[in-house]
Amino acid sequence: MSHALLSTPPTFTPGPTPEEQLKVAKDGLDVIHDVYSYAETGFKTIPEDDFTRMKWYGVYRQKPKDSGYFMLRTKIPGGQLNAAQLAVMAGIADDYAHGFGDITTRQTLQFHWLTIEQFPDIFARLRAVGMTTSGACGDDTRNIVGCPVAGIDPDEIMDATPELQAVSAHLTDNREFSNLPRKYKISIAGCRIHCAQPDINCVGVFGLERTVGGRVEAGYGIKVGGGLSAAPHLAQTLSIFLKPEDVLPAVHYVSVLYRDYGFRHARSKARFKFLVADWGAERFLVELEKVAGRRFERHNEFVFPEDPETDHLGVRKQKQGDLFYVGISFAGGRVRGWQLRKLSELSARFAAPGRDAIRTTNKQNLILLNIPEANLEALLSELREAGFVYEASNFRQGCVSCTGIEFCNLAVAETKNRMIELVGQLEERSGHFRDKIRIHFSGCPSSCGQHQIADIGFRGATRTVNGVKQEAFDMFLGGKLGAGARFNTLIQPKIPYEQVDVYVDTLLRYFQANRQNGERFDQFVARTPKDELKAIFAPLNA
Repeated sequence: MSHALLSTPPTFTPGPTPEEQLKVAKDGLDVIHDVYSYAETGFKTIPEDDFTRMKWYGVYRQKPKDSGYFMLRTKIPGGQLNAAQLAVMAGIADDYAHGFGDITTRQTLQFHWLTIEQFPDIFARLRAVGMTTSGACGDDTRNIVGCPVAGIDPDEIMDATPELQAVSAHLTDNREFSNLPRKYKISIAGCRIHCAQPDINCVGVFGLERTVGGRVEAGYGIKVGGGLSAAPHLAQTLSIFLKPEDVLPAVHYVSVLYRDYGFRHARSKARFKFLVADWGAERFLVELEKVAGRRFERHNEFVFPEDPETDHLGVRKQKQGDLFYVGISFAGGRVRGWQLRKLSELSARFAAPGRDAIRTTNKQNLILLNIPEANLEALLSELREAGFVYEASNFRQGCVSCTGIEFCNLAVAETKNRMIELVGQLEERSGHFRDKIRIHFSGCPSSCGQHQIADIGFRGATRTVNGVKQEAFDMFLGGKLGAGARFNTLIQPKIPYEQVDVYVDTLLRYFQANRQNGERFDQFVARTPKDELKAIFAPLNA
């Protein structure tokens, strides 16, 4: 949809922070021309302000900041790719990124070890297959996430792909929204189990059913003001019902409110969640309808899923005839270039003719779609032969990790490689445990690994032993989204880096011995006194 159809000129006053002044001096989207110039003149010619603006195109300096290397985050709306696009990702990994990449919690792929000289070719490769990095970072709209099995899940409320793509196209490269107070995260999905996490997005559009005249009508609800980082907030639900054609206008005008009324006076308060927390859902709806010049249909009956956290992994039948999808697990999201290339080839070869499709997931995994039943066993055989895991353990299915100290300038502990190691340790040590369990790692309080919503969340820390600083992790227990959503609680600080698997196994054994009536782990933690949970680890801490 054309930007002009919903044109709303900005009315905000820039704040006093250096970041606000930087955006006034030059819009972040304008730095793309300079990137090509710097590819000619080199890393040392890039001014500090443009390092910041380059984030608008997904470009971050890699640790250490003066190394000359960059991370690049791509943009993949809804995590939807075809075989040709995945092949381009494989080429970038192999040719420029030391042969690997990472699937992120926003369904994108990111690459490390890039130099400024390589970006013109990388951008050209992406552009040739209809991809961009515009808005992948910066004070702009991040990649819009959705259900990775949208349009093929037999149980979905709505296929939200058209709405997701319309909103993504509208906000990408749109200068009305290229100077937001800070980063802006949106999820749009019709998934019945809310796998796209509307509770923790700035804006979460979710599938909703209502009964009108005895007939069930499908549409959407909307949550606003969610977000994690060091000050986590759960999103608040607006009491409205959106028809598919309402989604783009609603998200547009929500974005206008954030742009024009977001707290620009202090960077630490500039996230959308602080505006929503200050106004509350009722006032926010009043202001939304004021700026939109319309009234949205009211709706007050919301039933949220009890256990929403899943990644649709495994071999599952699609709603389309004899087609299947196959979910493949990557611990911590780390993928090799050869793996991406192989999966691109398998998708092109085994999917129904002209229907090759791959989806990335917000749990850092990957799904091959549209596999005819006649091709299924041959595909699975090749996956097994190549070492891909499509029948994942409960530990592998539930693991999420941020980038960690390996590349991130903020992290204080290694997370991704520790997660990969932990999965193997738990598969060996804790085979007695067969229930679903979600374990997330973040290297710092910024929570890129979403540790606050996990059953077991680890946050990077340090401990000093005999005068030597060592990596450690703080353990949080009992997070969940959906019905009764809550963030987890710090139970055990500063677990030694090398003993994480022992602490997890001890916890799981205690849970198995003391659970009641088949309760889930989060239910057990919610009813167990904090002191009792702390006492579980007393022998290990002695």
